[in-house]
Amino acid sequence: MTRAGVVGASGPLRPFRTRIGLLWVAAWIPAVQAAPPAKYAGKCSDTGCHGAYLEREVVHGPVQEGTCDACHEEVDPATHTFKLSETGGELCLQCHDEYEGAVVHAPVSQGECTACHDPHGAKTAHLLEGDTVAALCADCHDDIQEAIEDSDVVHGPVAAGDCTTCHVAHAGAHKGLLVAIGRDLCFRCHVDLQERIEDGPHVHAPVETGCLECHAAHASATKRLLAAAPPELCLDCHDGIAEQLEDAVVPHTPVTSDASCGGCHDAHVTGQTAMLRTAQMPLCLSCHDREIEVGGRTIANLKGHLDAHQYRHGPIQDGNCAPCHDAHGGARPAMVEQSYPVRFYAAFSEDAYALCFECHDVAAFDDAETEDATEFRNGSANLHFVHVAGPQRGRACRACHDPHASDNPQHIAERVAFGNWQMPIAFRATDTGGSCAPGCHRPYRYDRNTAVVNVTP
Repeated sequence: MTRAGVVGASGPLRPFRTRIGLLWVAAWIPAVQAAPPAKYAGKCSDTGCHGAYLEREVVHGPVQEGTCDACHEEVDPATHTFKLSETGGELCLQCHDEYEGAVVHAPVSQGECTACHDPHGAKTAHLLEGDTVAALCADCHDDIQEAIEDSDVVHGPVAAGDCTTCHVAHAGAHKGLLVAIGRDLCFRCHVDLQERIEDGPHVHAPVETGCLECHAAHASATKRLLAAAPPELCLDCHDGIAEQLEDAVVPHTPVTSDASCGGCHDAHVTGQTAMLRTAQMPLCLSCHDREIEVGGRTIANLKGHLDAHQYRHGPIQDGNCAPCHDAHGGARPAMVEQSYPVRFYAAFSEDAYALCFECHDVAAFDDAETEDATEFRNGSANLHFVHVAGPQRGRACRACHDPHASDNPQHIAERVAFGNWQMPIAFRATDTGGSCAPGCHRPYRYDRNTAVVNVTP
């Protein structure tokens, strides 16, 4: 035999070697096809194929235990193929209790558990598909996600991605899968507000029916998640005030400021009528405790003025500004409720002084002689009539009286503005009358019991 092969009589037997090779190949091929099926020893996660499931932060219980046959059934060992032991939600219900409620989440009712959960493992608790609860919910609730992205203010649980603070994930008793309804849902977090409302005598009507009349649940363009910015939000219900503001020549500055209605009113609960934050007088004086420049004029420091004088006008003594002033705005200077002359000299009529005659009797001004209509008389001569009766030179009330406070009875002013001059009144009271020495005339006296003769030079 040579290196080339077997040697015959006529040389190397190459064709024979080739035939032997072909026979060897033919014998090898059937041997491969007839190999026995592969044997998979151990758990699925141990074979090197599915071990990555165990590396996830949250692993489904059967995967962790390697009991894959809890969910999968082997179909063909030769091809290593499997099928689920049940389909859809029925598979999960083999271990998990069925969710029941008047309102069922759509994926639950459709048996699409894997729309939200990964059956093997995930990054998030409860095997959620998304990185966060909010990210998962946003996959379907894209309208809410768009609203959040377009808003400046986002509700705390939404910002934190905790949708399940307010919603149940599977089934519940309330529309929207809310964990509670109405203000009871909000009170689950806003405990301090709940305590105030339960103790407060005056509760805003929308608070009684639910918070969503004024607030957005997820996000808003307005602070405090308001559905719209005040005063527009408030005027949706308070249409009477809306009409008033439209017609107001003199609007109250707080209404048009950033604080708007909330500067004076509490939107939820208060101990005061009209939902005022505090009693009316302290509330007004919280702004009117300094000079205020508005509309080219200066509003005096009313609190300082009241503190400096002992006799206060009746409504102020009662702690009430509203009988004379409209708190929202009006058609007249100083937002007075009724007609009141702004000039020093004004012809007298009942209509012209309607503000004063809301409380005071017009009879004290109508008659030249009276015995009891007014104490401002010299004998029976009605001195109110004397002062106001002139058709051209009738004097307005503020020619003698301070409408807020003074150091004289009947709130007679110490001085009154006559143009740029602070004209003195120099009033002095007696038991039965008094005297004055103003810039209008020489000193005069009067007495209710015995008329005084004032000699005019």
